[in-house]
Amino acid sequence: MHEYFHTRFGFCLWDLAALIVLVVMVVVLIVHIIRQKKRESDFEDELSERMAENSEEPAVKH
Repeated sequence: MHEYFHTRFGFCLWDLAALIVLVVMVVVLIVHIIRQKKRESDFEDELSERMAENSEEPAVKH
């Protein structure tokens, strides 16, 4: 079986495991990038809202 698989498809069982790990890593990286962009966007929106609130409040002089 091992010889058939190795010679028929041109790679061994460890190559298949490495390919699966690579695919999982790429998927995790893509999900991380998407979530990070959303967090940055949410942060910038919240920051701009807070800055707008602060600019509307009158300055208090001591």
